[in-house]
Amino acid sequence: MTLSVGENILTDSTTPTAPAGWFPAGVDGQERYWDGAEWTDQVRPVVTDPAHTGHEVVPQTAPASEKKARNVLGIVALAVAAVGFIFACIPGALIVGWILLPISFILGIVALFQKDKPKWQGVTAIIVSVVGTIVGAAVFIAVVAGAFSDAVDSTVTGEIGSSDVVEEGSTGEAPSTAQEPAAAAQDLVVGETAFGMDTESGVGWYAVQLTNPNEDYVYGNAGIDVEAYDANGVLIDTGTDYSTILTGTSWYVGTFFNVGSAQIDRIEVRGPTSDAATYSPTYETGTFTVGEVTTGSEFDWLTVNGTLTSKFSEDQDMVRVDLLARDGGGKIVGVNFTYTDRVPAGGTVAWNVPLWSVPLDSTVEAYPHL
Repeated sequence: MTLSVGENILTDSTTPTAPAGWFPAGVDGQERYWDGAEWTDQVRPVVTDPAHTGHEVVPQTAPASEKKARNVLGIVALAVAAVGFIFACIPGALIVGWILLPISFILGIVALFQKDKPKWQGVTAIIVSVVGTIVGAAVFIAVVAGAFSDAVDSTVTGEIGSSDVVEEGSTGEAPSTAQEPAAAAQDLVVGETAFGMDTESGVGWYAVQLTNPNEDYVYGNAGIDVEAYDANGVLIDTGTDYSTILTGTSWYVGTFFNVGSAQIDRIEVRGPTSDAATYSPTYETGTFTVGEVTTGSEFDWLTVNGTLTSKFSEDQDMVRVDLLARDGGGKIVGVNFTYTDRVPAGGTVAWNVPLWSVPLDSTVEAYPHL
């Protein structure tokens, strides 16, 4: 009898009618070994080389892998959590972080219940939102504590960076100007101002240039109110900052959170009068020096890095650095600020801060404040 390829039964097992080899076993995807006389118990998957079997083998095509499902809601929750975390670390933008973080927390929980969808984005969003809330609370407490400490120090000493105590046995004498002011204090002078809106967040911003023309007077813990008006003269919102205004010219930036759908037409600046100035001789008052400011880019925002050197006789905590960005024509197109934890007396500290919604080739200026 002859062997028919594709069958696994030999009619007459005593008469070899086919050479030994591997032949279809009657089961899809398997072959059984024919030893030339009878079928053996050896089986194997179908091979792709027909030269070993004496018959053509049809390759098996692996089933196409299913496209992995994406948890879009989880991705959105994670993105919102990341943005909220960043704002929670910025003292002047804490409220934005506190709005975004609860939203990301809720979205993350909902993402966990998406059927047949990855869960890790939702879990990560929940973790980031919780950590961001804790960090935001810590930053808020630090800012409040710093402002309170500055207010107490200003009330108790009445002077910045100076002391009237002279040790016994001292051979030197303080100059007479340390006790008697040479001239009356002058009012602050408002210089260039700018304002705008961040279209993505709906938050307004402002930048104000102030000059303290007094060489021997400072304005300790001074409140600076910047008011935004629409074209009809209606007061839309007010931004308030507290700072010690040293001698010379500097910039102060801030945000308007309650502008809503209104349009800012102009801003006005209100600050302390000369009566609030505190006598502090130039040789006793410390200063800051800003090092080289460098910029880079990450994704679609500008990254800014720099250093700050202190010429104060004591460590300074929570020193604020205000930044403003100018385009190629010198126009102010965006602002931001950051805080340093501590600036050592006579030492240098590094700082960095991002700038959103500004041209990546903008020129950035930095101004430190107590």
